Amino acid sequence: MSQPIQVSFIGSGVIYYKGRDIGNCSAADITYDVDKQTLPNYRGGGGNADVYERISAVNLALGITSLNAANLALLNNASVTTLTGQDVTDEAITVSELDRLLRVDHMIDTAQAVTVKDALDAAVPALHSVNGTPNYTVTSAGIIVPTGSEIEALDEIKVTYKVPAGYLLQALLTFGEEGDVVIDGLNDINGKRHVIDCWRWKPSPTGISAITTEFATATVTGELLSDENKPAGTSKFFRITAAS
Repeated sequence: MSQPIQVSFIGSGVIYYKGRDIGNCSAADITYDVDKQTLPNYRGGGGNADVYERISAVNLALGITSLNAANLALLNNASVTTLTGQDVTDEAITVSELDRLLRVDHMIDTAQAVTVKDALDAAVPALHSVNGTPNYTVTSAGIIVPTGSEIEALDEIKVTYKVPAGYLLQALLTFGEEGDVVIDGLNDINGKRHVIDCWRWKPSPTGISAITTEFATATVTGELLSDENKPAGTSKFFRITAAS
């Protein structure tokens, strides 16, 4: 079958890691690290008499725009556990300083009622009983007691709140994970499909951007390792199957 001379390419597709659709991806780049040795031409005229190149690494980098729990775990070599939500009653906190965040043990569901009591179990109103200014402010992370509050520095308070359902990610606990990657791709120029099979991808921790001014994209990089179980004549790293 004759092949066309010019095939323009704009790629898109769905990427699966260990069979899991990892969501919208802005990039998928396979690159090589090459060790190169040259034998200079000493006979005049410049250039090299010979060159030797060895592939030292095969790399796959994915640009991930879907920062769900599973993908955040991938970016941070993390474990993830599901939080079903719970009630926290009378968590004891010392007001170490005023106008500072007092971190609670969990995350506060700010859509639910939060109560604060003093050391004698008397309820502390949210607003000052005399001037109506806040006695405390509730955030997802904890409590802030402002200057002028009826709560004073070094007071002991008790906070009752609800923890929202969600997840808990513990970073850098799952080193050594690897799995297969399948890129179910499309050339948007001509509508032709292609599939890229990567046998063994070992991602490295990349980290996250906690504050952004644009839609976040996180790039997770990793090495495509040699699969020694592949038979002769088959790539030990990846293959591409494409429609003509």
